[in-house]
This record gives sequence, structure tokens and C-alpha cells, in this order.
Amino acid sequence: MAELQDRIAIVTGGSRGIGRAIVRRLCEEGAIGVIANRNELEGKGYADELCREGYKAVALPVDVSRVQDIKKLVEAVINQFGRIDILVNSAGVNVRKPALEYTEEEWQFMVDVNLKGVFFTCLEVGKRMIAQRSGAIVNIASLQSEEVLSGRAIYAATKGGVRQLTKALAVEWAEYGVRVNAVSPAFIKTPMVERVLSHPLWDAIIRTRTPLGRPGTPEEVAEVVLFLVSPRSSYITGVNVLVDGGWTAGMHVDEAILQL
Repeated sequence: MAELQDRIAIVTGGSRGIGRAIVRRLCEEGAIGVIANRNELEGKGYADELCREGYKAVALPVDVSRVQDIKKLVEAVINQFGRIDILVNSAGVNVRKPALEYTEEEWQFMVDVNLKGVFFTCLEVGKRMIAQRSGAIVNIASLQSEEVLSGRAIYAATKGGVRQLTKALAVEWAEYGVRVNAVSPAFIKTPMVERVLSHPLWDAIIRTRTPLGRPGTPEEVAEVVLFLVSPRSSYITGVNVLVDGGWTAGMHVDEAILQL
């Protein structure tokens, strides 16, 4: 039997990038994937694609910056399936610019999606998981929660908040059998960071700064998430797993540079 057979798994931001890869990987292990995102047509298109391939998936609309939307999402899942076993908070946004150039609207936009959205989605799903005394939550944080690059002040603040929120909920909800962990990817080949990865300077920085010498893939992040929501990680809660190619382990220097 598949590892997650018939587990109900909500993935916010589940139609694009890392979220998209996570949905597919969970479905491959037998889960029923609930693709939750703002673009209803895009989500439904992906759910239909997965169903045609023999997997089980549905799409439900949600704007995670709106608490009422989150409540409607959770109610819809409970009404349809009766329980929620897995939550992955993958929805996220970023606006890159120097700190002095940010506006209040940009602050609110990122905080509402990246931090408020994660908290209240955890809260609404957590109520159900606590009642059933089981569940696994994974919050997608970021390398920026550990080390901050220029032009990412607000994004880094929200992702640092996600890390601390993960720890807080892990401590509070452990007694109910609910595990809460985080995954912090570095540079991953997704549409959200495509512009950065396509820049020659950043390509060189990633190759020389990352010990593994390349950006990661959404599928590599999805494998870590799968482990954290599976029974194999039953004694792990409150951790932040870095999927960064060794970026935070230390500076990598290209061999050719050492010959200079």
C-alpha cells in the first residue's frame, strides 16, 4: 500500500512551483490532494490533469490573506472528506527592492500572505487535527529565514516569522498528536525565482556560493515534505529543514578560483 493511502492533504499555492511538485508527490503516495489557491481555473486544471493520470485530487479556491476564505476552505474539505490529515503551507509572495523603497501596501501584501496566511491556515486546520488527535503540518519557509540577501527585508521578516511560528505550534500541539515542521528552500527553479536564476550574475553566484553547485528543483523540496508528513518522521516536530545545497554550511569556492 502507498505510504499516504487516502490521507487528505491540503496544499496552499498547490498549482505552481514548489506547491505543485508537493501535490504530485503526495498524490503519488496515495494521498487525496486538495489544491488550494487563488486561481480557481488553474487549480482545477491541475486537479483534472492529476485525475487523468490516475491520482486523486480536487481544487478549492482560497485567498490565504483572507481569514474567511481559509475558514470556507477548511469547511469545504471537512464536508467533502470528513477529516484533514496533512497541511502544507506553500503559498507565498515576494517583492524585491531596497528596504527604503518599500511601501506600506507592499509590507501588508507580503505579511498578509506569507505570515498571516500561514498562521490562520494552521489555526483553522489545527482545530480539526487537534479534535482527531493526529495530523502533520509543514510550513514552507525560506533560506531568507536564516541568511538575508539584499532587497528582501520584508520577505525575510515574514519567513523568519514562519520559522518561529512553526516552533510555537509544534510545542503547543504535540500533546494532541499534531506535528508541525518547516522546510526552508534556497534557490529553487520555480516561476517565482525564474528572473533571478536567469540573470548571469546570479547564476554565477549560485554556482560558486552553493557547495552542490546548482539551484534545487521543486521535486527535491517535495521529497523532504513527503518525509515530514509521513509516518517515517513520527518523532520529528518543531524543526526547520534547510534544502539549500549546502549554502548555509559555509562558503564554497570554485576550484578554478583557487588556482589564481
